[in-house]
Amino acid sequence: MGKIFYRIAVPLVRLFIPKLETEWEVPYDGEPCVFVANHERATGPLEMATCFPLRKESHIWIYAAPLSRETTPAYVRQDHWWDENGKLAPLWNRIIPPLVSLILPPILRSVPHVPVYHDGRAATTMKESLRLLQAGKNLVIFPEIPTGFGEHDTEKINEGWLMILPMYEKRAGRPLKIWPVRLDLAQRKMRVRAPFVMDPELPLKDQVPELSRRVLHGIFDPC
Repeated sequence: MGKIFYRIAVPLVRLFIPKLETEWEVPYDGEPCVFVANHERATGPLEMATCFPLRKESHIWIYAAPLSRETTPAYVRQDHWWDENGKLAPLWNRIIPPLVSLILPPILRSVPHVPVYHDGRAATTMKESLRLLQAGKNLVIFPEIPTGFGEHDTEKINEGWLMILPMYEKRAGRPLKIWPVRLDLAQRKMRVRAPFVMDPELPLKDQVPELSRRVLHGIFDPC
């Protein structure tokens, strides 16, 4: 049911979202990889799930909370869906979470995805991600940190996903490439920047600042 729903939903969603032209800074080499993209609120995931040229070969990392009807309301309330200082905030707080909990989980579960856990099940996320990569699939990750309604941190990203780089290198015997994707709604462009990799000769912890800097540059720099 999920796959059928996804196939039906994709052309319908594409009718209502901005049409972005994909530009590759260098040609895609066909190797399993991680695409990291800016979120642009809901637009980023919608574009990557329905319009990205490699969507059929890619699985999106989706936070586990909105995949369940029971945990979606709390997720919506803490994810800055509305201006918490606005006059209508109390009303939205009562109405939107239960409504979204009916609609969002089945939609998200239909998308090819990896559930992302931040508790003791985090190892499950990594295990499934490695399985998909070794099967020739790609991952799509949105590493931004939301800081408020329509706002995000432009100097720091979530870095936990970087752990998959040495894990993949150890299993596959080659580095895992990171391809930053800049979704530029103003220019109607999906800019896929040139990939980069971690240095397999150095510990990951020593490279995190530079890897994060390159991701931030790739997903936010308009040039």
